[in-house]
Amino acid sequence: MYENINYNEIIISGIINNITDTNDLYIKFGITSIKYTTTKNNKVYISLNIKRNLYEIYKDLFYKGNKIFIKGYLNSYVDMNKDIKSFISVTDISNNPNDIIKGRKTPYIRYDPDGVMVWNNKRCEIIPPTEEERQEMEDLLNVFK
Repeated sequence: MYENINYNEIIISGIINNITDTNDLYIKFGITSIKYTTTKNNKVYISLNIKRNLYEIYKDLFYKGNKIFIKGYLNSYVDMNKDIKSFISVTDISNNPNDIIKGRKTPYIRYDPDGVMVWNNKRCEIIPPTEEERQEMEDLLNVFK
């Protein structure tokens, strides 16, 4: 009955401790999270991969020391030494836990380094109107003068 159902989705939070651009399809980064035990809190170090296009949307969240909330899938591989390496492939990232847990309700807005607003990864460039468009706007506004 459940043989075709697999769940390996992960929701986790932590502080970014490193970011590595491998000039590949993915950006690799690490976070430090807290593992709760009955005796004391221990740090857990987690390795993650985020696709470059998703990284570009949320790149302003990527700086050391920033607390982030992540949704992703657990992945692993066996390296040349036959050691199992585990990592998380990120599918969503935010600085707001509700965006991850309940889903986004608003667009993601940021600013590129040149000051242009980016709305859901689309630059909002200022395009001056043509003379005909300017005249049409003036004609429309004349009613209110």
